[in-house]
Amino acid sequence: MITRLLQTTFALLLLLSPALVNAHTNEVNQAELKLLVENNYQLSIDIDVLHVIKSHQKSSVDETDLINHLKNLSLIETKQLLSKILQIINQQSAFIIDEESVLVAPFSGLTVFELKARLRANSPTKTIKLLSQGQLPQKSNNAALIFSPILGDVLLTVSRSEKSLVLSGQNSHHFSIDDIKGGVRKLSTAEIKLLNIVEYIYQGFVHILPQGLDHILFVLALFLLATKTSTLLWQVSAFTLAHTITLALGIFGIINLPSSIVEPLIALSIAYVAIENIFYHKLTKWRLSIIFAFGLLHGLGFAAVLVELGLPKSEYVSSLISFNIGVELGQITVVALALLATRWFAKKPQYRQYVVIPLSALIAVIAIYWFIERTF
Repeated sequence: MITRLLQTTFALLLLLSPALVNAHTNEVNQAELKLLVENNYQLSIDIDVLHVIKSHQKSSVDETDLINHLKNLSLIETKQLLSKILQIINQQSAFIIDEESVLVAPFSGLTVFELKARLRANSPTKTIKLLSQGQLPQKSNNAALIFSPILGDVLLTVSRSEKSLVLSGQNSHHFSIDDIKGGVRKLSTAEIKLLNIVEYIYQGFVHILPQGLDHILFVLALFLLATKTSTLLWQVSAFTLAHTITLALGIFGIINLPSSIVEPLIALSIAYVAIENIFYHKLTKWRLSIIFAFGLLHGLGFAAVLVELGLPKSEYVSSLISFNIGVELGQITVVALALLATRWFAKKPQYRQYVVIPLSALIAVIAIYWFIERTF
C-alpha cells in the first residue's frame, strides 16, 4: 500500500513539473505576417529575448552571466532597457511597399513581467512574442519587410504558407498583397468566425497546460482538499465564476491593475489555499468566499494574457468567450489527470498523510518563492 501511495505522490509531482527545458541554441527569431481583409495585418515575432538584449548591448557575455545581470537590475532600469529596445525595433522595422518605406505599427509585448518570467530557472522558453497590428495603404501592391538589425536573422512566414529567411538588416523577398489577400477572402464569414473561435479556445487551453503552472498549482490545491465530488465542484465553480467576471472586466478596461500587483497576489493565493489544506480536513465556511476572491485575481491574470494576444474588434465577445472556454478545458484536464493519479488511494486513511499534506506543503513553498521573486 505504501508503494502505491508513493506512486500516487510521484504521479502528482509530475503534474507540478514545468515543461522540459529546451536547449537555448536557436538564435533565429520566428515571425508571422497575417494579411487580413481591408488591408489589415497582424505581425508577430517570437524573439529570443536574451539574444536581442546581447545584440543591443553589443555584449559577448554568456547566457548565465547575462541572466544574473538582468535579475540584479532595478525595476526602473529594466523598464528603461526594454523600452529602449522596443523603441529601436519599432523605428527600424518597416514594410517596403512599392519602393516606399512604411513603418510597422508599434509592437507590444516586451514587458518587465514577461522578461522576469523568462529569467526564472524553470522557464521552458526564453522567447517573448511581440505583436503589431495595423493597416497597409489601400493601394498597396507588392511589399517586403525589413526588421531591426538587433533581431538578427528572422524566419518569416506570410499568411501560414510562404516561409523565407530574412537576413539581419536586409529586406525580405517581395510578396503580392493582392494574391495573399485573395486567399483570405476565399474563406466564408462563417469559416473565419470558426477559425477565430478555435484559435482562442486553443490559446486559453495552452495558457493553463502547459504554460500556466501557477494556475495548475491553484487548481491542484483546490483538488487536494476535495474529499468528495461535491466539495470539488463547489470550489471550482466559485473559482470559475470569479475569474470569468474579472476576465471580462479586465478586457473591457473596467478594472486595470498592473501585473506587478496581480502576479504576487496570485502567488499568495496559491500559498494560502495550500497551507489551509494542511490544517483543515474539510471545506470551511469561509473557504468558498476566499476562493472566489482569489478567482477574481486569477481572472485579471487571464485578462493580461488576452490583452497581449489581442482581440479582433469584429469578434470581441466570441473571442473572449472562446478563450474562457479554453481556460476551463485546461482546468478540467488538470482535475481529470489528478483524479486518475489518485483514484486508487483517495479513500484510504493514509491518503491525507502521504499525499495531501506533502503536496500541499510543496505547493505552498513554491508559491511563497514565487511571491518573493515577483515582489523583489
